[in-house]
Amino acid sequence: MIASGNHLLTQVKGNQPSLRRKLELGSAGRKPSGSAKSATSGRNRWETRELTVFPAKAWLRGSPWDGLIKTVLRLERTVCKRDPKTGLCRQTDETVFWVSSASGQTPERWNEWIRGHWRIENGSHYVRDAAFAEDASRIRKNPDIVARLRSFAYNTIRIARCQNVRNARWRAALDINFILKMLRIAEN
Repeated sequence: MIASGNHLLTQVKGNQPSLRRKLELGSAGRKPSGSAKSATSGRNRWETRELTVFPAKAWLRGSPWDGLIKTVLRLERTVCKRDPKTGLCRQTDETVFWVSSASGQTPERWNEWIRGHWRIENGSHYVRDAAFAEDASRIRKNPDIVARLRSFAYNTIRIARCQNVRNARWRAALDINFILKMLRIAEN
């Protein structure tokens, strides 16, 4: 992947507690190479973001990530959501870490890429969970097989340009001809 000129940018989540702890400790005692602040608002929601960029250098030495991670990003988000019924605002603060095999980008560019990731997250993963109840799945044995089936179904619905994924899924469950038309196997 890196040899072809492509790089990885991924969020470090709770399933990597030792890496997350290294990033927390490392970013607390190191000088950043840059930072950027941004603010957005809309639909009773205000968000401020401060992205701090750190070169990974030696802080991951001796770990499985040594040599793979070149840049560490710490994103501090403060979100205020106003409840339209009460008019009161609820504030949440969150710090998340991102790592990348790339380096040398401006903090503003990193911020664009991270925001782009959330467009994908909201556009795909949210729809998959709302239409296919993916997060509620209790399948524990070979869940990847069912995930691939969901992906196939979702991509079929998308390619057919159905406006409502949940409705298209329901119609497909009731009528095999609807599926065949989506796949352009049966023309009518």
